[in-house]
Amino acid sequence: MRPRTRILLAALALATLTAAAPELTAAQPTPEETAQRFFDGLSRLRWQQVSAQMHTEALDEFHLISRQLVESLRGDSVLIQLYDASREEWASWSSREVFERSMAGLTRFARGLMESQVMTDFRVLGTVAEGDTIRHIVYRETTDHMGTVIEAAPTAMLVLEDGVWRVRENAELVVLRVALRGIPIGRSPPAAR
Repeated sequence: MRPRTRILLAALALATLTAAAPELTAAQPTPEETAQRFFDGLSRLRWQQVSAQMHTEALDEFHLISRQLVESLRGDSVLIQLYDASREEWASWSSREVFERSMAGLTRFARGLMESQVMTDFRVLGTVAEGDTIRHIVYRETTDHMGTVIEAAPTAMLVLEDGVWRVRENAELVVLRVALRGIPIGRSPPAAR
């Protein structure tokens, strides 16, 4: 075989291999990056950004709380005031949509609670691995509340879901679930004594 033919065959083989090779995808965010995106969204009340970082099971928990509210005796008031939607519209929403709309409603009804998120600075400090699919993120939470600085170093649990790190649990999600359960829509005022 002639040298020129060998070079052409080698180039053709390389071109064929390159064309057949799968396209490289962008690297998935690390657990730390996912947690920081979650916290950045939370501190800006960007609920779509927050929900995009959340694990399906965490979103499902908010959906369950919402379902309990909608199916309660005050369900019609919840639909109107919190969601500005009919029961049929609500039933068509995914868990992600329910979370985002619930948080938008909470922002209207529990303004002080939500504003405390805006006044809080979140910074990821480190990670502790638990097996291959769970990461515990330690973060610093600093809130300036009318000149009083409050600091804490809680953890967030991230779980690998379909090859992507997602926030499964943290203190902020606990507070938001409690706030959603306790929203005062449709409740009678306390009786006068």
